[in-house]
Amino acid sequence: MTPTDVCNQALSLINAGRIRSMTEETEPARQCRLHYDLTRKVLLEQYEWNFARKRERAVLSEHKIDGWGYVYAYPEKCVRILAVIPQGERYRAEKQREYDVYLTDNNTKYIVSDVPLMHIDYVYDVTDADVMNPIFVKALVCKMASDLAMPLTGNSGLFDQAYKLYQAAIQEAKSMSAKERRLDMPYVSNYLKARSW
Repeated sequence: MTPTDVCNQALSLINAGRIRSMTEETEPARQCRLHYDLTRKVLLEQYEWNFARKRERAVLSEHKIDGWGYVYAYPEKCVRILAVIPQGERYRAEKQREYDVYLTDNNTKYIVSDVPLMHIDYVYDVTDADVMNPIFVKALVCKMASDLAMPLTGNSGLFDQAYKLYQAAIQEAKSMSAKERRLDMPYVSNYLKARSW
């Protein structure tokens, strides 16, 4: 599976022909080049995709930012940070540590936190379509079709149809991705939820 394959599947959904390569000088190829990377990144950012999750040790920076104990380098191919985790611990949804992201004067992103020796759990910018799971690719194809529908066909009906297919595919993809993990969530009874302290 290549980006060209993804684009051709999207183009077929809106009856907009085929391309041999995204580098060719045709309008469908130009539109695919224009939309593909941004659309892929938007989908990666929307959810904690299992195939795109990465965890690495944070690299301490020499920068200082008032109000925070530690400043760490932002991972190079990070789409979205999910959590900062103290060394030796694992991700726990109910025990999130505080962090923030700052941009410095030289347009470099940093993560700030009061957690020493931490790891960063994040969504990695996966570009290899063979690494993406098939349901994510299906969602990407449908989103690309909705992005390409108006510029290539001018048909708002095709846009609506492709966007609805995308919404259904993204829900299916999120559901399947969630089934690949099991997290113990704390149980809070309805009695405790209703009771005011």
